[in-house]
Amino acid sequence: MFSAIRRWRDEVGDATVLGVVRVALGLLLFANALRAARELQDVYFGDVFHWPILPEAMVPSRTGYTSLVVAQVLLAVLVVAGYWARTSLMMSAVAGTYVLCCNRLEFHHNRWALFCFSLLLALSPCDRSFCVAGDPANLRVGPLWAARLAQVQLTIIYLASGGSKLVDADWRSGRVIFERFRLFGYQAVAHGVPQALVDWLGQPEVGSALAKLAIGTELFLAWGLWGRRTRVFALWWGTCFHLLIEATSRVEGFTWLTLAVYALFATPDVRARKLFYDSTRFRGRTIARAVSLLDWLGRFEIKPWAPDAVKTGRAVVIMRRDGTRATGPGALAMVARAVPLLFPLWGPLAFIASFTKGGEAKPSA
Repeated sequence: MFSAIRRWRDEVGDATVLGVVRVALGLLLFANALRAARELQDVYFGDVFHWPILPEAMVPSRTGYTSLVVAQVLLAVLVVAGYWARTSLMMSAVAGTYVLCCNRLEFHHNRWALFCFSLLLALSPCDRSFCVAGDPANLRVGPLWAARLAQVQLTIIYLASGGSKLVDADWRSGRVIFERFRLFGYQAVAHGVPQALVDWLGQPEVGSALAKLAIGTELFLAWGLWGRRTRVFALWWGTCFHLLIEATSRVEGFTWLTLAVYALFATPDVRARKLFYDSTRFRGRTIARAVSLLDWLGRFEIKPWAPDAVKTGRAVVIMRRDGTRATGPGALAMVARAVPLLFPLWGPLAFIASFTKGGEAKPSA
């Protein structure tokens, strides 16, 4: 056990993924600050009934709170830009936690999770990539122990959420989900979910099945994200799970926060895969360009192939980390697996690829 802790403490890796997560958290902090600014235009919580955790004397005046909200907006901008990013993340976490302690009526788990992850990420070298002023030279590798703490925090969230639902009879029976669809199903319809689907999901027996699936999913994700054999499927299943919640419920930015933290589970092996494309074909150039724009985690080295590198007649060939090559559905599945925006498609593509014969490209003789 102690040797595992020491390995975590001393682990180093590429900081590209940390920069991506920092930008995502910065955007979420910016959205949270704008929400607070809009609410302030209507009413300041300190002028009406509120329930502070801190002594009342520590609750700011309207002017002080306005200044704090403006500061949160500016700090979020600095986080996204990568300028004083770690300090800005730390200050954003402290300021956000202070506001939550000023009025527990405003406390939401998703807001606390945002500030908690911001604090943990501030302890990591997340300012070494995706910086407006340019990435620091020769500093892309750094310690990853803080990223591991963020992973542990996500596991704690899943255990707490799934465990609390498991011991709650109303949740286990599906009564909570049934009431949620009955009261807030209109929000799902407003998001584009068909009314017939919302009505079907709102049936008691369907709610019971969904409740058990949700509990099982959260408990599975708590450990599945850590196993090498289960990690990719757990990430894909969790992505679909949270996108479904986003489409049917109001969870503010928790879906996007969770998906951003998912990136921390990616192996820090930048450019370990290769994408060869036929530069003479429009399709090959288009795919290569699209992957280059969407490959935020830096998973692929993209370059045109030499005439004798792979079999001709294909627009794109993917070389895996073990050196084997894939084409067709297999190549598409590999791209979807490594590109965040396309990751929800990985499951169906991998399923289709498992039924295809061939699809392996070999070097030309």
